[in-house]
Amino acid sequence: MQLEADKLKSLTRTKVVALGIGGEVSETELKYIASAPADRNVILVQDFSSLSAMEEQLINTSCSG
Repeated sequence: MQLEADKLKSLTRTKVVALGIGGEVSETELKYIASAPADRNVILVQDFSSLSAMEEQLINTSCSG
């Protein structure tokens, strides 16, 4: 997985936002997958019903440069 994440992040003009849903996700793994800065590009939610409350953050995170 690390090799694939590195390849994806190396692409020009690519921003990787990692979304974790539920309590069983590895935040450390998501931080490795996400583009830097990971603290802004990793989003964690408790369950799928919580996604709608995060809609604006998801849009702002994924669409910002």
